[in-house]
Amino acid sequence: MLRRMRWMADGDGRWELDVETPATMEGTARPVPGDPLPLGLSRGPRVTRTKQLDFLHRFMASPLVPSFSASCTGLSVHHAHLVHLANNWTFTILEQLHVQKLTAVVKEKLSNRQEVSWSNDFKKHLHNVMSLGIGTELLITPDTTFLLELYNLKKGDRGKAIFRHKLPHQNIILEASWPGLFIDKKGVYWDVPLSLSADLASVGSKSGLNYHVLLQNNSGEPKCFGGDETNVVPVALLPGLCAKVAISIKKSIDVWRKKEDKLKRVQPYDAFLSDPHVSFTGIIGKHAPFLFLSSRKSCKLISRKTTASTCLEVLLFPS
Repeated sequence: MLRRMRWMADGDGRWELDVETPATMEGTARPVPGDPLPLGLSRGPRVTRTKQLDFLHRFMASPLVPSFSASCTGLSVHHAHLVHLANNWTFTILEQLHVQKLTAVVKEKLSNRQEVSWSNDFKKHLHNVMSLGIGTELLITPDTTFLLELYNLKKGDRGKAIFRHKLPHQNIILEASWPGLFIDKKGVYWDVPLSLSADLASVGSKSGLNYHVLLQNNSGEPKCFGGDETNVVPVALLPGLCAKVAISIKKSIDVWRKKEDKLKRVQPYDAFLSDPHVSFTGIIGKHAPFLFLSSRKSCKLISRKTTASTCLEVLLFPS
């Protein structure tokens, strides 16, 4: 809890980041509200699967990037095409080849030894062994972006739209996913037919006060994605509104700080050594999620217990 409070205070205001996953072409899943996963599994808020693949293609000499999902698609390889239509507008094409399905098709073709030509038969099975996705990102202003992505165009059943706007001291993020892919602490994936969220977070507050407000509305009955249908559906994913509020205060006090500047020619490799100091840092905050669950004839309010956390750190950087 404390690490997430500090992440919100020192980072870009994001409270819960998307988690990397090979289950879908998108490559991300959101943690179930109220059940955050370790930050080490998270992906940056502005990094997409296409950008990751494009980086690997250009700088890591990897034209095909493999992924493996034991419960869903098995072994797959990915390739992305990133096209700059303008200085502030990009268009992407994402390709996913299912290796196991391709192997099964080839084995069937060799065993049957039919007279049908390979080209005609391959075109017939191409839709089953390959998935396509497209996306576009528009930089409206230096502080405003809009992202639209569609996955598995053959079925047309997955998509996402994200609007981001950065204010002087707040970040605003509006997101719609159809369906929204979530993951709980047990590693079970859940598909919510329609998930809408609005996120407001403070950034770079000089006073040390940081806050985060998240509103998320789920529509439709959640379904288990690639897992056991007998799993219990998390309460936070049921149809209705989920609201989460977090607030923290961070204060740092310098006990000692070296005032002499180092010579420019002898700057150390570690940036912290350029500013040796001893300081005490304290973080205190509260986190309160609320669930407004809608049913056919009534609406229920479920409030989880509010948690409070404190932290005291001693930072020492000798000269």
